[in-house]
Amino acid sequence: MKLADLYKRGLIVALACAALLISNLSAFATALPGDCDGNGSVTMIEVQGAINMFLGNKTAASCVDTDQSGAVTITELRNVVNAYLGLPVMIPALAVTGTVKDPVSGLAVTGATVTAYADGASTPAATATVQSTGSFSLSGLSAASTYQLVFSKTGYGDVNYYGVKPSQSAATALETVLMLTTDKASLTTSINGYVLNASNNTGAALTLRFRPGLGATTGNYQAKTADGYGYYYKDYFPAGCYTAEVLKLVDGVETSYGYFTVYAVPGVSTYNNSQNFTADTGTTPSTTYRAVLSWGSAERDLDLHVTGPLNPDDTFTTIGSSNTPRFHVGTSTSDPQTSYPYGSAITGTTLRNLPTATTEAYLDQDQANHGVDNGSETFTILTQQAGVYRFYVYNNSATGYLAESGAQLKLYRGTTLVKSYTVPNKAGNTWTVFELDGDTVTDKNIMSTVDPTQTYNLAKPVAGYPVDELSTFKQVQKALPTR
Repeated sequence: MKLADLYKRGLIVALACAALLISNLSAFATALPGDCDGNGSVTMIEVQGAINMFLGNKTAASCVDTDQSGAVTITELRNVVNAYLGLPVMIPALAVTGTVKDPVSGLAVTGATVTAYADGASTPAATATVQSTGSFSLSGLSAASTYQLVFSKTGYGDVNYYGVKPSQSAATALETVLMLTTDKASLTTSINGYVLNASNNTGAALTLRFRPGLGATTGNYQAKTADGYGYYYKDYFPAGCYTAEVLKLVDGVETSYGYFTVYAVPGVSTYNNSQNFTADTGTTPSTTYRAVLSWGSAERDLDLHVTGPLNPDDTFTTIGSSNTPRFHVGTSTSDPQTSYPYGSAITGTTLRNLPTATTEAYLDQDQANHGVDNGSETFTILTQQAGVYRFYVYNNSATGYLAESGAQLKLYRGTTLVKSYTVPNKAGNTWTVFELDGDTVTDKNIMSTVDPTQTYNLAKPVAGYPVDELSTFKQVQKALPTR
């Protein structure tokens, strides 16, 4: 046997032993580091390749260089060896952040403890303390695991947050967690809202299942059916945070059409009233992607914008330094660049161009006013082209910060929730949320302030200006409606 072979095998054995001794294995990977051929296993040849990447003898590949730093670290090499030996691996994730407050006083629940448990584990993976601003940040989690977070403090009822999946590419912002004092948590109240059809904003007689906790998609529930106008009302409802699942009977089978958060806060009607949801209640193919934008109780005009690849037969517009064909769907009511086969919406109404057999992607409507509509806007990809679809949320209000809006963007594939995003608590009027390429979702979660002097239509190059999708938003502010 050659000396080089002995060296390589010796290093592998040493790394395996080290992994058993020093790995803090709070999570199990769902994708194997080092599986560069994508066959679901790591071979000796792939381990040797990872060693050469670590030694600098071979260019680092993303299947090994999981943090995309351009170099393979000892931790990344250890993960490859663990995968080869069938041992657990740890994929470091960026922070999970959020805000915790008392909905009655409006104050931060300072000193509350946030404890993260990997699904199926009884030992905490990480903990954090809520600061005086109400914010918290959890680190040391794995991008390969899904977590349950428990929020607790003496004098307050516990709150569970399920299905938290950290990301390698961006910090994960959670929706605001409301904690009730123990005396309030023992009370009941009434809740109400509307469930609306995405395409025409009419009511939908659907069934709702309310489960305690945020992100709760399984377990015990209370049920309620909305009436023919889509309205639901539930009295004597136990105080707390709930996840509502929306279902419809299709061919005798109950089909889920999504989830939304519902709050029951005794004595605070702004949380309890008009808790609405927009659902695509038509026949939705299991491969169809749709993104649903919603926001909180404050009156604010947010706009969902999407850019994406054109059909190869469409060449009417380009964007980017390489003149890559792109479309833009937003809220324009007159620009032909945003119409067929990429349908935009008219403010506060139904589709300007109803989807047809040739429509590829469309936005259902531009919800400028909060209230019965509750701000929901839905973007649907009917025919997905090869390339990147980029999703933005823009604050089109004359007042108020985007970070204070409570905005959420949820991505569904068919009726299955793929990802849920909450606007980060950072300054800016534009939120770059995520990218979709095929079935690959890349988290962005970037907040920025867009130059208000630039053109509104993202799909048009700006003469004499470096073309960039983000810079081409225009800050068209609208006055808040008179109530």
